[in-house]
Amino acid sequence: MADTPVPAATEAAAVADQPTFAELFPGSALSAADADAVTLRWRTHLIVLAGAEDSGKTTVLASLYERLSQGPFAGFQFAGSRSLLGFEEICHLNRLASGGVQPDTQRTVSTEDAKYYHLALKGPGDGAVRRHVLLSAMSGELFRMAKDSRDDAERLTYLRRADTIAVLVDGARLALPAQRTSAQADAADILDSFLDAEMVGANCRVEVVFSKADRVGAAGQAALDFLTRTQEKLEAKFCSRVPSLSFRTIAARPDPSSSSYEGDAGLVAAFQAWTKPYQPAVGDDWKMSAPPADAREFSKFGWRHFEQVRRDS
Repeated sequence: MADTPVPAATEAAAVADQPTFAELFPGSALSAADADAVTLRWRTHLIVLAGAEDSGKTTVLASLYERLSQGPFAGFQFAGSRSLLGFEEICHLNRLASGGVQPDTQRTVSTEDAKYYHLALKGPGDGAVRRHVLLSAMSGELFRMAKDSRDDAERLTYLRRADTIAVLVDGARLALPAQRTSAQADAADILDSFLDAEMVGANCRVEVVFSKADRVGAAGQAALDFLTRTQEKLEAKFCSRVPSLSFRTIAARPDPSSSSYEGDAGLVAAFQAWTKPYQPAVGDDWKMSAPPADAREFSKFGWRHFEQVRRDS
C-alpha cells in the first residue's frame, strides 16, 4: 500500500505545535567560550580583579552578589545571572548552612584558565535598560606568573578586553610590619608587567584597591601612614603610564568588632566606579596582534572581542 502524502498545511501545523524550549545554563562560573556567548549577545562590561593570594578578590565577588541579592545596591537591581551556582558556591562559607564558626570565603581556585561571573543589572525606573557585567578574579597562580614574567603577562590577552582592572593590595599584609614592603612591591610589579606587555587598553580604568581596610585601621597610625606612602609611590610611578588611574580603600567583609567600617565599607562607591561606562579615547587606533595558535581559550577571549569591535568601528 502506497504511503499517503501529508498535506503541506498539516505538516506546517505539526512543526508549529512543537514545544518551545527555554535556554538553560549550567549556572557555574563561565569559561572563556561562555563569556564569548555573553559578549556577542549583549554589550558587556568586564571587570578584572587582580591580586596576590588572600588579597580579597573572591570576597569582593561574594559580597557584591550577596548585596545585590538582598535588594537594590549601588543604584542597581539584580536582574539575573548565567553563573548563579558559581556565585552560590563562593558564598557558601559565609553562611550558617556551611557550619562554620566564622564567616569565610572560598579561595580563588588555582588555575591557568580565567573564570567569569555574570550579572544582569537593572537601573532604577521602569524604563531602565538592563546592563550586563562580567567579573573575573585572577587566581594567585596567574598573578604570580604575570608578575614574574612578561611572556606570561602577554598571554593574558583577555585583560585587553577589560573595562576595569582592580589591583587589590592586601590590607592584612599592610597591617603587619614584616609584610608591608612585599605587599607594596606585588602591586607595583603586577602593574609593571601589565603595562610592559601592553595588556592595559587605552580605555581601561585601572584602580589600586587597598582591601581589608578595617585591618589597616586597627593596626594603628604606622600602618595608615604606610598605606598613604604606598599610594603616593604608586601614583608617582604609574600616573603617566596609565590613562585612568585611581585609588580607593574598601572592607568588603569588615570585622564585626570594627566600629570604623560599617554599612557598605566603600563597596558601593567601588562598584559604581567599576561599572561606569568609559568614554572612548579620541584617535585610539592601537592594534592587537593575534595570540599564538597554541594559546589557551581564555587568552583568545580578549583578542576576539577586540577584532569584532575594530571591524564594527
